[in-house]
Amino acid sequence: MRLPEEIRPERLNGTESRAAVAVAVAVAVKEDGAGAGAAIEIEEADFLQNTTLRKAIHARERGLCFYCLRRTTSTVQCLDHVVPRVQQGCNSYRNLVSSCIECNSQKGEKAAGDFLRRLYREGQLNASELAARLRALDALTSGKLRPSLP
Repeated sequence: MRLPEEIRPERLNGTESRAAVAVAVAVAVKEDGAGAGAAIEIEEADFLQNTTLRKAIHARERGLCFYCLRRTTSTVQCLDHVVPRVQQGCNSYRNLVSSCIECNSQKGEKAAGDFLRRLYREGQLNASELAARLRALDALTSGKLRPSLP
């Protein structure tokens, strides 16, 4: 494992990218005593791999379903792939959101944007909520909604 100052940052047009440095810094993840001292690269991590990473996705959404914005509890929340697995969606933090079981099952293999528009047409989201969810979806896929890792 390397210390942050030992990691050579990527360069963009001859200057160091702070984002590249942040991405390059490994985050230690420990679960059930296994993997102690193991480091992960957030951009390469499989967020379905362990409970700690799954909980980080739920925490990022602050207890709300990403789609319908209803409050969720641990008994009704699950993780949903923005780009479904059948369409080659991965288990990256950029492709996983916390959702309620109802939205997860209704969305199925649909694209997230299409499902959000359906919720709007059905009156479950208003126009400003739809716009906010679509902006959040763009931020998610571009890597701006990173989960906090312990």
